[in-house]
This record gives sequence, structure tokens and C-alpha cells, in this order.
Amino acid sequence: MSGAVISIVVRLFGIAGVKLSPFWAGAALAGTLALIVGGIATAAGIHLYNAGYAAADGAWREKSLEAQLAAARADAAEARRAAGDAALRAEAIKEQAEQERAGTDAYVDDLRKQAEALVAAGKPNICGLTCDDLRGMRIKSAACPAPAGAAGGAGADLRARWRSQRKTP
Repeated sequence: MSGAVISIVVRLFGIAGVKLSPFWAGAALAGTLALIVGGIATAAGIHLYNAGYAAADGAWREKSLEAQLAAARADAAEARRAAGDAALRAEAIKEQAEQERAGTDAYVDDLRKQAEALVAAGKPNICGLTCDDLRGMRIKSAACPAPAGAAGGAGADLRARWRSQRKTP
């Protein structure tokens, strides 16, 4: 079969005006085939190299994404733990505030009952807590209305308060 191909090559070159011996025609055919096979092998090698590079790059990216996902999961777990701690602290603060409010209410009730008992018995109030004392402790009582012109209220004169807070040289 190669003999037929070589004779075709010799005739084609002859048509072009080049006198070529069968030996040189075979050598040219073998060289051309070697270049074609070498080009195919080079292309296959480059393709394999790129495929290997893509696989390694994909594996690296996968590990990177897994590390990022693990970090995000750890952050989410930490955030859930912190939210739980904050909720527990808020609940403890609410309970403490309720206990203090209940204690203050009981204390004010007890003082009111003592004062009413003393008034009913006709004795003077020796406790000495006045409405100003209750306002000072920020205890609101129906028996002690806010005085007219109270700080921050309508008609309050703040100039005297500002003067007392001013530093003198």
C-alpha cells in the first residue's frame, strides 16, 4: 500500500514540475506522517496537561470551599451560643428587675400600712419618709403627686438648676 502512495506522490510532484525519486518521496511521506503524529501527540499531551491542571485546581478549590464552609458553620454555632447566652442574661436581668420591683412595692406597701396604722391610732408618723423622699428614690406613689414645675415638666424653670451646676472660677 505504501508503494502506491509513494508513486502517487512522485506523480503529483512530477505534475508540479519537480523530479522526485521514489526514495525521497518515501522520506517526505514518512516525515510528513511523523509531523502529523508528533502534532497529534503534542496536542494530546497538552490536553492531558490541561485536564490534570483543571482536576488539581478543582480539588484545591473544593478544599478551599470546604474550609470556608467549616469556618461559616463554626461562626454560626458561635453566634447561636452567644444568642443563647444573651437570652439567658436578659432573662436573668428581667427576673432580677421583677424581684426588685416586687420588693420595692412590698416595702412601699408596708410603709403605707404602717403610716395608715399610725394615723388611725392618732400617733405621729415617726418613720419620717416624705413624698420628697419617695420621689428621690424614684418611687411613684398615688399619695404623692408630682409638684408643679417639676424638672422636665411643663412650666419647669431650669435656669436655677443650670446656675447651680455651673462651675465657678
